[in-house]
Amino acid sequence: MKRMLYAARSHIGLVRQMNQDGFAVHTDVLPWRLLIVADGMGGASAGEVASQIAVGEVSRVILSRLPEGHVDPAELLREAIFSANQRIWETAKENPAYVGMGTTIVSVLTDGETLVFAHVGDSRGYLWRNHTLQQVTHDHSLVAELVRRGQLTEEEALVHPQRNIVTRSLGTSENSYPDLDILTWHPGDALLLCSDGLSNLVGSDELSTHLAQAASVTSQDEIERIADSLLKLALERGGPDNITLIVAAHGDGGGQA
Repeated sequence: MKRMLYAARSHIGLVRQMNQDGFAVHTDVLPWRLLIVADGMGGASAGEVASQIAVGEVSRVILSRLPEGHVDPAELLREAIFSANQRIWETAKENPAYVGMGTTIVSVLTDGETLVFAHVGDSRGYLWRNHTLQQVTHDHSLVAELVRRGQLTEEEALVHPQRNIVTRSLGTSENSYPDLDILTWHPGDALLLCSDGLSNLVGSDELSTHLAQAASVTSQDEIERIADSLLKLALERGGPDNITLIVAAHGDGGGQA
């Protein structure tokens, strides 16, 4: 079975006072690998709390259930994210300082042959395959909905004053289920999970260039350099938000997983 090379970065950015993003990569239960990015929302430390709960609860549910075997990976990931929503919701009810906190989430569960994407909000998942970049996830945001309706262009959405309004998130309502996408996972493919601190500043052409490079890496150093380069691009453009990304390649070589 092919190994997965991956690198992750999370940066506070150049404007914010706190990094409210969270992420995790788990390779604990081979052949399964779990990747998570969450982007917290809320005043003071509340966004950070929400993203940490989301990452921790999804990790807990997945890693406790995978060893049982005979699990449906899509249903398991859906259940884990639903559980994370309930944990955030209950925590906010118990602590007035956390009222209104929430988080976006994008996650992938893979066994080396299948990719199960799950997401809520505007954190994104991309797949590079056959010289083509695909945005697998569809933003749950006001401007994304306006783009889908033809009322805004993608260029207009990038500078729209309400571009940060998400229409779905974890923790802001009692029940929240993710959108699921199931794809195959082939040698020569690469994927990217990221918060909007990256996707708002780095265009699809630049993402394509980096993921094309990721698809052909053969060493850990190479994938690390690609992650550094993506982060550098966002910081060079002002880094107004927290920036978190996980880039991974399905291919040959001696990676971490």
